Parts: sequence; C-alpha cells; structure tokens
Amino acid sequence: MIVHLAMLTTMILWGVSFVASKLVLEEISPLTYMGIRFLLASLLLAGVMILRGRPRFSRKTHGLIALTALAEPVAYFLFETFGLNLLSPSIASLIIATTPLAVMVLAAAFLQEPLSTRGITAVFLSIGGIALLVLGNGNSGALGTPDPRQLLGIALIFGAVISAACYITLARNLTQRHDPVNLTVIQTWWGAGVFFLLWRLQPPLLRTLSLSPLGWGAVIFLAAGATVLAFLLYNWALRYETAGRAALYINAIPVITAITSWFVLGERLSPIQGAGAVLVLLAVRFSSHRKEVLIVPPEG
Repeated sequence: MIVHLAMLTTMILWGVSFVASKLVLEEISPLTYMGIRFLLASLLLAGVMILRGRPRFSRKTHGLIALTALAEPVAYFLFETFGLNLLSPSIASLIIATTPLAVMVLAAAFLQEPLSTRGITAVFLSIGGIALLVLGNGNSGALGTPDPRQLLGIALIFGAVISAACYITLARNLTQRHDPVNLTVIQTWWGAGVFFLLWRLQPPLLRTLSLSPLGWGAVIFLAAGATVLAFLLYNWALRYETAGRAALYINAIPVITAITSWFVLGERLSPIQGAGAVLVLLAVRFSSHRKEVLIVPPEG
C-alpha cells in the first residue's frame, strides 16, 4: 500500500509539474526559470548528500557524468522548456511520454537491439496521434491548419525526447555500475552550473526574478516537489515494484497533466486532439509490453 501511494504521489507531482512550469514561464524567461529551479534543486540535493555521504567517483567517471549531463538535464530541459513556452502542458506531456519509443528506435539503430513488430506498431500509432494533436487545433472537431508556433513548440519538445533517449542509451553502463541517486545528484549539479551560467549571460532585463507569490510557489514546488521529492519517492518505490507496473503508473502522467491544465489554465483538447491523445497513450502502453521495460518518467 505504501509503495502504491509513493508511486501515485510521484505521478501526480510529475503530471502537475508541466502546468506549474507553464505558470512560471508566463512571468519569467525560460533560462531564468531553469536557472532558479535547478539552483534550488541542487541546494536541496546537497542536503540529501549530507545525509547519504558524498559520492566518490573517479575522475574518468566524473567526466562521463558531465558528458551525459549535457544530454540530460541540459539539452532535455532547454528543449522542453522552450517548447512548453509555445505549447499547452497537455500536448507537451503527451509528446514527452513517447520517450520510450524513441529509446527503442535509437537502441535498434545504434545498439543493434531488435525492434519488434509491437514496437514498430507503437511508433506508427504515436506518429498518427501526434499528427492529430497538431492538426486538431480547433474546437469544432474538424482538422485545422497547423499553427507555426505550435509546430515549433512540438519540434522543440521532440528535441527533448531525443535528448532523453540519447541520455538513456548512452548512460546504461553508468546506471548499472553506480547508485542512480548519486548519479542524478551529480548530473543535477552539472545542470545547475550550466543553467546558472546561461541565466547570467542573458540581458539584464531577462535575468529578473520578479515573480508573483503564485510564481514563487510554483518554482518551489518544481524544485522541491517535482524534482527532489518525486525523484526520491520514485527510486524508493522501484525497489519494491516491478518495471511493468511502474510503467503503468507513468502512463497516467499525461492524463494528470490534462486534468490539471483544465482546472488551472482552462485548457481543453479538441475532439480531434483527444483522439490523438488516445493514440499516443495506446502507443506508450503498447511499447511497455516488453521483457525489459525502459522506465522513463516524463517530467516537466
């Protein structure tokens, strides 16, 4: 029961995080948002390391961690945040949810892992679903003309998907040989350093941290809740939960995002986009029926 509660809490935190990010992006620039979020998260994770003890990695391992950190969190969050700035949280979370499919394709292309008929079907289902998300941008139920800003946002979110897939494909050896908590802490610190530098390189007008109380609440939630607490709960629950059941929980994240977007932002998917969302979720669910499930949490 406690494991299920931990998983459910994690999925809610990650689902709501897309909407919280959207709220923050309405007040400050994307680079400022990433800088403050990761700075706060890194400080909180420093407390976790004090309790656990400082991880000891060789110089070579530190170099590999820094390299993988360029894929995620750096490239992942750059693409995702700028993409989310142009899209609704619901659509962004649905596209991020296709990351396991991208991992399958990359593993087949570069690691010679076989791509099953089920996997190929899942890829085509997701492509069809995303096409409906793009074209169904009206409320009448008819197919509309793609919005250039939306197309750019989707392209950026796909950049995040590819970044996450590259990270997972490249970092397999690291995650098998080292504690994933320690790895994620170090990667977060590297990300915080890069995002802080990018924040400082902005023009002074874009570096402002003038957030409303709601904005600060959303940033604190994203750093403490969606990043630190959710990550710790998720890693703890994975000790007692099977990969298949964990994947089922993750499939609920876009649904939680859509419900939260509806209540908080008043955003709704059109009927055509709703059909596209169903196809994407079916594709992700289809891809999880494998002996080895790649559990990739889509976080906003």
